Amino acid sequence: MSESPQRRERRAEFLLLVVVIIWAANYPVIKYGIGALSPFVFNAVRYVAAAAVLAIMLFRRSEWQPVAAGDWNRLLRAGIVANVIYQIAFIVGINLTTAGNAAILLNTSPLWTLFLSARMHREKISRKMWTGMLISVAGVAMIIFGSGREFSLGGTAVYGDVITLGAAALWGLNNNLQKPLLAKYPTLQVTYIMIMIGAIGLALVAVPPTLTKEWSGAHWLPLFVAALSGAISIGIANLFWSMGVKYLGPGRTAIFNNLIPILAFLVSSLTLNEPVTAIHFLGAAVTIAGVWYARK
Repeated sequence: MSESPQRRERRAEFLLLVVVIIWAANYPVIKYGIGALSPFVFNAVRYVAAAAVLAIMLFRRSEWQPVAAGDWNRLLRAGIVANVIYQIAFIVGINLTTAGNAAILLNTSPLWTLFLSARMHREKISRKMWTGMLISVAGVAMIIFGSGREFSLGGTAVYGDVITLGAAALWGLNNNLQKPLLAKYPTLQVTYIMIMIGAIGLALVAVPPTLTKEWSGAHWLPLFVAALSGAISIGIANLFWSMGVKYLGPGRTAIFNNLIPILAFLVSSLTLNEPVTAIHFLGAAVTIAGVWYARK
């Protein structure tokens, strides 16, 4: 008996909520890992571990579906955009700009997803979805400004701002590049190929800092943390995210991005003793309301 479309959509939404939890909880992990390793080395280890986990899942549980010759170029393009260029822009942008700027600019990715979906797939974006998206973005802004994070315009941070905004647009492009591929091939296979492309690309980028780093006194824990982070936050989470794109579409899936700052602040409060105030709860309520409104 085949699964009904409504039940499939509910399952996809549940998996996206799991992704939100994973990515929000991953922030302190990334902060620790980057502090102990070069950001590029940390990312390369994460992606190699993610590719290994997905390979085990794919070849133990699924059959490989032959990929048409013309689709290899599409998979290569999507993998480079999502898992090489985006990752580099993400790290470089955050290093150059302030935390407040980065948080706000990265959370424009759902808007980029909707805009590009309308342009690339001629997908009609309802007024209700746009309204819900803008409401949720307003909630995210309330959370960020309520945290007291520095937000600045101009100066040296402007270069980081441009790169970070570009990273947000790249994530929106990634959501839309995946859509036709996920309609044609198994989700796990598409995710594995894209992550493998990222593992190869980021490993090449990590070669110079790997050769210049002093490894004699290095501890094994940061490498273990990087591998564990990659297996869960990249391998499994990206698989679930791709399922959301496949069954809900790029626009509805992207809306779940706006839930990440809510849990990120909660995790930061519990692990890093960062304060949580009334404005955070109000912003969280507004964000959830916007997501709930847009998903209908």
